[in-house]
Amino acid sequence: MRELERLFFPRNFAVIGATPNKKWAWSSGNSWIAGSFKMGFQGAIYPVHPKAETILRLKAYSSVLDIPGKIDLAIITVPLTAVAQVMEDCVRKGVQFVHILTAGFSETGKEEYADIEENIVEIARGGGIRIIGPNCMGVYCPEGGLSWTEKFPAETGSISLFSQSGQLAHHVIERGSLQGLFYSKVISFGNASDLEAHNFLNYLAQDEKTEIIGAYLEGLKDGRSFFEAAKKTTRKKPLVIWKGGQTEGGSRATMSHTAAIAGAQQIWDAMSKQAGIINVHTIEELIFTIKGLQGLPIPKGVNIAVLGGAGGGSVTMTDLAEKEGLQVPHLADETIRRMEEFVALEGNSARNPLDILPAIIPTGAGKGNMLRIAELLRDDPNIDAMIFDANPGWVYEVYGRAIMNRYLELSVEAMKLLEKPLFITLAREDDSKRDALQREARSWYNEAGVPAFPDFSLAARVMSNMKKYGDYLSIEKDRA
Repeated sequence: MRELERLFFPRNFAVIGATPNKKWAWSSGNSWIAGSFKMGFQGAIYPVHPKAETILRLKAYSSVLDIPGKIDLAIITVPLTAVAQVMEDCVRKGVQFVHILTAGFSETGKEEYADIEENIVEIARGGGIRIIGPNCMGVYCPEGGLSWTEKFPAETGSISLFSQSGQLAHHVIERGSLQGLFYSKVISFGNASDLEAHNFLNYLAQDEKTEIIGAYLEGLKDGRSFFEAAKKTTRKKPLVIWKGGQTEGGSRATMSHTAAIAGAQQIWDAMSKQAGIINVHTIEELIFTIKGLQGLPIPKGVNIAVLGGAGGGSVTMTDLAEKEGLQVPHLADETIRRMEEFVALEGNSARNPLDILPAIIPTGAGKGNMLRIAELLRDDPNIDAMIFDANPGWVYEVYGRAIMNRYLELSVEAMKLLEKPLFITLAREDDSKRDALQREARSWYNEAGVPAFPDFSLAARVMSNMKKYGDYLSIEKDRA
């Protein structure tokens, strides 16, 4: 824990490869300077360039050796042929951590470039330097004032992520923030020539500011150490992993991306099951599984009530749910009897799936019906959770904005009253006006801290993921 603390909270950092060029790109190193300006970095930033006097209004140094005092973190963005000499300078300077953005090493598959990478690692180890990378984006830690781009939010959160892909880490941060997710620490670590996945996992498992951990992995150099770290982590924090290289073609692609050997999928699946890892297969599933874990209780069972579909929609929703291992059971007789007291039989169905959307619109006699439904399903022993296709665009078109707003407010009240997980879905619409209303509703839910899923299928998948994790925790509790 203490070993990696200065990586996320350095007192200063140097950017070796920064440029005075006003048309600089992210690969120049200037992006780290601009990003850390936005994050409010409180320490000293030292641009390094052989000729420049200032970069982004900061004093520039011709070499890391010319910088006064000790350096906690050096970010290397120079060409591959210059990295070894820069690393030797960092050793002489006593730098603690070096992040190598530069690519073109072992991931090329060429022996001579793999040898260069190995030589750089040997130089670093000889000087007690820990390496992040090469071929990676490095660290994003808003609280520590670090970011590889000024596009990321400066707001800190309780989610952390480690990823072999910088591009995917970037997308998870940006797309997650659009869903109301904010991050404590993100590490893109590329080829993992020194610091590996299990090093970051062990740190995040102990980190009090991290509550949920996500990851994108392509391969593991030390599978046993990672398994042991995961086993310890998942007993106290959820670990959600998107594993790349699951097919023969994907496995080949990982070699050219981060020089990772993906390994047999069957071994990964078995390890995940034993270690309580939540496996996901897309960026959306990664983001929304984390979102579900953050905002909803773990389901106690697989039985769900489906609300919001009409006719054939109810049938297809039921199929989607059951394909994910969920069940759409009959409601208890008492639930149906009491529901039929205020739900008109004509044009509605007070049986699961519930085709009763007009009956829960907050107008006239229906003002309290949404909360009545929540109470009945809360008390129904046949139901463990509910998936609610909200469809606010339709409500707006038929009843207007004031009723739509109240409808959204009541859905949040119903979530609290239900005392069981309520998965709200806001399906994308082809109609531009309706789709704009769906996005508006999604933003409103985000601000209220309520998970809202982009489609029914993903909501069902997330519930299934959460239930499997809950089952794992129950087994581990019984063993303890």
